[in-house]
Amino acid sequence: MNLYYKLTCVVLPAALIAACSASGSKKPAEKTAVAATPSIIQHSVQDKTQVETLAEKINSTEQGTVDMKIPEAEKFPLTQIANAKDNTKPAKRVYQFGFNKQELDAIDQGSLQDHANYLIANPNTILLINGHSDTQGNANYNLFLSKERAKKAAQFLIEYGAPENQIKITGMGDSQPLNDVNSFKENRRVELQYSDSRVATK
Repeated sequence: MNLYYKLTCVVLPAALIAACSASGSKKPAEKTAVAATPSIIQHSVQDKTQVETLAEKINSTEQGTVDMKIPEAEKFPLTQIANAKDNTKPAKRVYQFGFNKQELDAIDQGSLQDHANYLIANPNTILLINGHSDTQGNANYNLFLSKERAKKAAQFLIEYGAPENQIKITGMGDSQPLNDVNSFKENRRVELQYSDSRVATK
């Protein structure tokens, strides 16, 4: 009896301890969790790469559409407006001068820019600048003064970029007054007249 009691007290607790140790081990679960972690990271990296690749394709497609499908004229609409304006003959064709003067005022100087632009846009066009004077004073001096006035207008046009070979000047003196020879202010003038170069050279 004493032997059986001793065996029971020693063997049974040892078996229970072994069973508990075997059933309570968490090492396989830890191995499973550790093994699963790289797989999750790998999938996350692949997903991020796919998203970035898709974004790059969208950006490149949008850039290609802008560069390929938008005409240059639509990118620069102001150029079209300027060209349309250059192909319309300026309305102002007569410029007045002061007594015994050959200088234009600032407003008239600025308006000659429109004529220069028109000549640049129309290389087959010739601009005739006819200078005039009133009937006061010596006829020879008036002829000289009228030509100087035409030269001054031509000078501004050339400074604004008009080709010199498209400009012709003439001094009329006091030979072609307007309706009234006594309208001195109106007769002190230059008149701008356009002509096609093929007609002008005949």
